[in-house]
Formats: sequence, C-alpha cells, structure tokens
Amino acid sequence: MDLTRLLITRQHVVDLLPIMGLSPEQEARLLALHYPVAFNEAAAAFESVGVELDTLTDRMGGSP
Repeated sequence: MDLTRLLITRQHVVDLLPIMGLSPEQEARLLALHYPVAFNEAAAAFESVGVELDTLTDRMGGSP
C-alpha cells in the first residue's frame, strides 16, 4: 500500500491519541495541524513528539 497518497484527517489522529500515551502538550501539537494532511506530514508530526513511524503504522492497523 502506498501510504504517501493517504490523507490523514483530524478524526484519525483523535482516534489514535488514547492509545499513544502522549502528554497534553504533545497531543495539542498533533491536533494543531491543518487537516487533512498527507500521511508523510502526519508521520513527521508524530515522530516530532516521539512516536516512531513503525509504531504509528502498527497503531493505524497497517502492520501485523
């Protein structure tokens, strides 16, 4: 699957937040993006708050 073509909505991120264990400040940084965003932009934002791409992909259901 080509994730670079995938658009991530604010709701996608909101749904992931409870299982990510982030601080309120980290959550606020993620929610401040101008949605929808390309997967690569969302991945970079998650990485900037300490969530690795592999973890993000796994939590989104893209990896066994």
